[in-house]
Amino acid sequence: METASRKILEVSAEKVITPTAAIGLKIGVIKPSHLVEIAYRPFTEQYVQKEISVDFNIPYTLPDVYCDVAKTTWVLSIFFSNAVRYTPEWGKLSVKAELLATQLRITVENTGYGVPLERLQRMFERSENYDSPEFGQGLALVLAREIIEAHGGTIGVTSELGVMTQFFITIPIEDLSKEQV
Repeated sequence: METASRKILEVSAEKVITPTAAIGLKIGVIKPSHLVEIAYRPFTEQYVQKEISVDFNIPYTLPDVYCDVAKTTWVLSIFFSNAVRYTPEWGKLSVKAELLATQLRITVENTGYGVPLERLQRMFERSENYDSPEFGQGLALVLAREIIEAHGGTIGVTSELGVMTQFFITIPIEDLSKEQV
């Protein structure tokens, strides 16, 4: 997963990140629980090794979501990758999906270090400083924002230093590709 993410980042950096309108989406239909499972699966062993407790609250009764499954899964995998990296041993990961009117909200929250406010405010912005030894490559979150916005959704983060970090996305549950025809 790390290698695939790095390749996407390298291609994106070469193209100086494509504008949102230029992101081609291949819309498919998937259960929210399956979407999360696909994104989480590659990190399972890392969570086990660090003895991080994982709690999923994703009702199977949620409606199907229309999204680019590959790209949305990649965005969620960034959340899981960051969470396992910045959650201390014996920490906790909580994953929740819920329906908010016509949007599906998926939240990934981990206990741990948290994110400083000055970094939090620029988390999804383009920056000249993509590489930081403390926080890694911020380019992935910029690309994640563009992917989710191309779906008509939102992406965000909240954090409390020394306590938790919570990343979330919202994406419409209706088929937006029908409106574009």
